[in-house]
Amino acid sequence: MELKFIYPRWGSAHIPWPEFLKKVKECGYAGVEIDLPLGKEKQEILSILKDFELDFVGQHWETKATDFETHKEQYKRYLYNLVEGEPLLINSHTGMDFFSFDENAALLSSAFDIEKETGTPITHETHRSRFSFAAHVCRKFLDAFPELKLTSDFSHWCCVAETLLENQLETVELAIKHSFHIHARVGSSQSAQVIDPRSDTYAMELTQFKKWWKQMLLNGQEMGRKYITITPEYGPEPYALLHPNTKQLLADQWEVNQFIKEEIIKSWA
Repeated sequence: MELKFIYPRWGSAHIPWPEFLKKVKECGYAGVEIDLPLGKEKQEILSILKDFELDFVGQHWETKATDFETHKEQYKRYLYNLVEGEPLLINSHTGMDFFSFDENAALLSSAFDIEKETGTPITHETHRSRFSFAAHVCRKFLDAFPELKLTSDFSHWCCVAETLLENQLETVELAIKHSFHIHARVGSSQSAQVIDPRSDTYAMELTQFKKWWKQMLLNGQEMGRKYITITPEYGPEPYALLHPNTKQLLADQWEVNQFIKEEIIKSWA
């Protein structure tokens, strides 16, 4: 099974596209994870991706309307907009944590319908503020929808639960079986991103996350997948912290994401 590494546009939006994509390719990534605007700029982005011979994972995060019917229509519009670009898959921030189970389930059903209609896999990220914001809550949806595909980023669940999920092992194992796309970021019981996973201070957290990532890869292999997509996702400020006096970043996003990528490769080898 091929490990197809994807680099996030998040944190690099200030870099012109040609410069950004050149760097992505030089660092050994197969593609980028990006949202797509609804206007004419979308075709320009897709064209330059083609020029660089890079794939992309579509990212939906924009829908945050509090009125459910408005939210549902916006959600479908953004998913269809990404489908038109022919991504490897769509990673969706789906629903809201304050919507009812039935409301979030209706959004998932809409995504399932779009996936069946278009053939584009749609995965749903385990992310704070969304339907899947906590392990015990997401478990109910995993039980209700056997076809649910996850973008697994357990850093959010650790932060919400204030643990490394050692008391929710059954749910973690189930989520791993539903993991289709991986967001590789090291979190802790107190944050969705440690200051620098290269530091010995976070050796325990790094070890745990590497175990989870490898289990996700093994699951993909057992499913007979030809490849699995992995986005190293150490993020920019405010996920990344600044020194309180100098205002300098305490770790470089590009360097940390390369570190995470190499750790996964070594672990898999």
